[in-house]
Amino acid sequence: MLPKELLDAKKVKGRIYPKFAESDRDVQLAERVIEIFRSGLGKKYGQVMRALKKLESAENYRKVRGFARVLENHCIEKACRYSDTGLDPYAVRMFLFERGFVTSRAERDRIIAYASRYFNVDPQEIERAMYADREEELVISKVDEMDADRLIKMYNLSLLQTALFNSTVMRFEIEGNYKPVFRAVKFFGLMYEIKEAGKRVEVEVTGPASLVKMVRKYGVSMAKVIPHVISAKKWRINAKILENDRLYRFELDSSSKHLFPELKSDVKYDSSFEAEFFRRIRNLGYLVEREPGVIDAGGRAFIPDFAIWKDGWSEKVYVEIAGFWTEDYLKRKVEKIISSNVPLVVVAREEFGETGIGDMPEVVLFSRKIDYGEVVKAVNRLARKYGNVRVGKAECAEKGVEGGKADEKVDRLKAKISERKPESLEELKSMVEEEGLKFDEATLEKLGIQVVWKGLNCVIKYKF
Repeated sequence: MLPKELLDAKKVKGRIYPKFAESDRDVQLAERVIEIFRSGLGKKYGQVMRALKKLESAENYRKVRGFARVLENHCIEKACRYSDTGLDPYAVRMFLFERGFVTSRAERDRIIAYASRYFNVDPQEIERAMYADREEELVISKVDEMDADRLIKMYNLSLLQTALFNSTVMRFEIEGNYKPVFRAVKFFGLMYEIKEAGKRVEVEVTGPASLVKMVRKYGVSMAKVIPHVISAKKWRINAKILENDRLYRFELDSSSKHLFPELKSDVKYDSSFEAEFFRRIRNLGYLVEREPGVIDAGGRAFIPDFAIWKDGWSEKVYVEIAGFWTEDYLKRKVEKIISSNVPLVVVAREEFGETGIGDMPEVVLFSRKIDYGEVVKAVNRLARKYGNVRVGKAECAEKGVEGGKADEKVDRLKAKISERKPESLEELKSMVEEEGLKFDEATLEKLGIQVVWKGLNCVIKYKF
């Protein structure tokens, strides 16, 4: 992605058109930029920048600087000329500045001479090393191969990403390549909604310009998804872009695919965060499935990270770990999915959101570590709500909680527990099972006991 000031685009009748590079003149310009960098190998970066400046005109300066930026990001390495000698420019500056202010040339020369003796180099080396780590003083140490055609296509991709950075909403339709695109959307934590399913899938992504917090970070994340979208067999992008308090429409489809590089989009993400979630939930006695696929939610669809259930449950409860979020986004997502009779728990990081969520039991917020006890409570609550945990007469008899006998056992056990007040979960479980009752959430609720999990540790709360 390019800096905002290098966005080269025209605006006509409420539409915005990035000026993609594709003409013969653009090819010649790209070749010249590459040549300047190649001839600058071993020279100061400032010298190369001055040579590039001579190529610039009022018409092409954004392209010249854009080509240079793309080339620097992918092919150029710069180094401080003193990096191999042990003379650290920062250390030299600190030594000089610690000597205090100078008020005359003679005093300056005296301090430089003092530094040369301290660092055991000539005074001229101190002068040169003083600001040698400034960018213009760095030396071009490596220039990888890149031809003009590749540079132009990489530039066009960067220009597209930059244009979309100020979008309030971006919609894209894709045909084929679903899984890598969906995984990228999820991995980079974008706020999304899948509008349609079938041969062509339409995804609506909230744009950075709709946020008031972490706009830069979110915009960079969205930019990283674009290469996956344009790698699909067929695609179409529609967006609303905010420029100077005015909204412009933007459209582009796969008929322009030739403008962009062919990139591999089948990436394999492995999140240690998700791996820990899987392990911790499984250790708490649940069955867990990672990436259960796209779930149809009554004309909508969503992509959960996990499906969680226990033996005997008729349905799974889904868990989605949200990246960036707003209160409105979470509310809309949860309401739409629950109205479609799909049980979903959303786990979201507090620092990536904009406001609180109020009273939403289906959402579990966390700061540094996930409260797995809260996640389990939310999963069990939805399991009961959606009929996964049913207690019929036959089941009651089997579990030893039918009628008066069950009441007698619960009352007798509650008296014992009230007397002893066990502090460990193991002791509490032993007392429950001694009465022939099943140690589960339903039994604990009857006893007036709440188990609050903090990671893998728990606190037993008695309501009597």
